Amino acid sequence: MKALFIFILLVFSNSLLAEQQAIEPLDADEGYAIIALYSKGYTESIALKGSGLTNKYTFGPLNHSQHIEVIKMPAGRYTWDRVSERTGSLAQGNLLESYMDIADLDLSFTIEPGKLNYTGLFMLERLGSKATIRVLNRTSIILKILEQDFPQYAEKFDIVNALYPNDHYIDFYLNHTQKVGE
Repeated sequence: MKALFIFILLVFSNSLLAEQQAIEPLDADEGYAIIALYSKGYTESIALKGSGLTNKYTFGPLNHSQHIEVIKMPAGRYTWDRVSERTGSLAQGNLLESYMDIADLDLSFTIEPGKLNYTGLFMLERLGSKATIRVLNRTSIILKILEQDFPQYAEKFDIVNALYPNDHYIDFYLNHTQKVGE
């Protein structure tokens, strides 16, 4: 019985490792983006919009939680576009969908092709019907999470700052962690 348990554990672990290491290849005009969101309060969805009709991504729902993922995106400029919320019930016939258009806040970044692009931390804080929305530069925290949860991307791609292209902190961070690891 113990041998069977260990065998199942090994098979399950190996399948998770294989999933973690599989990186979809990039086309010449694509890059990877580190998308990080944090919500203090509830939101149904957060929309990110790039150029073109179909270049839109939606994340959520988030309820006092964080969401971090690495996704493949066409190169170009992206803007956090809107935050949506639903209230009521479809079954009771009073479903109401509302949204905040946040495109005017200019929460944007640029994806470079062939790179792993740090896009900042999208922060949503709700207090009743009011909301504060901003993008924070939390490079060291997000890079540490990247090292732990998505090491295969950091090993394969150069990391660039899609928020502030002239910021050299990512290079400093990577050089410091390599020296500490030696």
